[in-house]
Amino acid sequence: MSIASKTQSPLKISTPLAQRIVDVHALHKSGTMFLFKFFQHLAKQQGAVLLSENHDPADDYLNLPAIEGNATVCRCPIRTFDVDEFRLENAPQHRIFHLRDPRDILVSEYFSFGWIHTTQGTPLDQRRLEIQQMGVDEYVITQSTQSTWPLDEKYAALVDYDFDAATETVVKYEQMVTDFPKWCAQVVTAFGTRFPRMLAARLAWRYRNEFKTSGETMQHKRRITPGDFRDKLKSDTIRILNQRFEAVLERFNYQR
Repeated sequence: MSIASKTQSPLKISTPLAQRIVDVHALHKSGTMFLFKFFQHLAKQQGAVLLSENHDPADDYLNLPAIEGNATVCRCPIRTFDVDEFRLENAPQHRIFHLRDPRDILVSEYFSFGWIHTTQGTPLDQRRLEIQQMGVDEYVITQSTQSTWPLDEKYAALVDYDFDAATETVVKYEQMVTDFPKWCAQVVTAFGTRFPRMLAARLAWRYRNEFKTSGETMQHKRRITPGDFRDKLKSDTIRILNQRFEAVLERFNYQR
């Protein structure tokens, strides 16, 4: 299949500004706030500089500073899977692509935007009311087909992409919340640390309680456990989403 993506020249750096660049790509509703916290902590431990749009003011990912001592730079979270926009030339770069089942992302959006996140007194109030008047099935079908940038298009650049195992790591939200030590062991290697297993073990212990759940039975509550869409959506809706995201589900081994 033909996959469209943005065409943008890679950022050119005449001389390496850092020992390495570590980029963490993840979409909204894929645990990006945790990724920001986790990689902020990891970067500090490794003497790296964290650039993030979560900072206030937000950092410009395309404006890499000249870091004294050639420190590693980590850009996290980059909320796009565009494989060209942040590619670097003449600089060592390792990219982490953190994925989540798009069906669970849509369900998470519904409960997050419609019921959980406060919008009082903001322009999002009207949108919140519109979402609350929808059922979750109507929302995910509408959002998957009629949004300005549909979710399948956000994944499109990765579907036919040939990942380089030496410089690119693919991990999943589902593993992060169910087997954090294994997820952690994969991402720390991007920093080139001398003792990655020891570092991963320490981090896994520090965040051992991060994804513990306590029932997750509230009706208007996002669940972090994988496959929430199966409990929240009608079978007909799931079939529609399976067809919509067929290429993504097949490429990244998500059960239909």
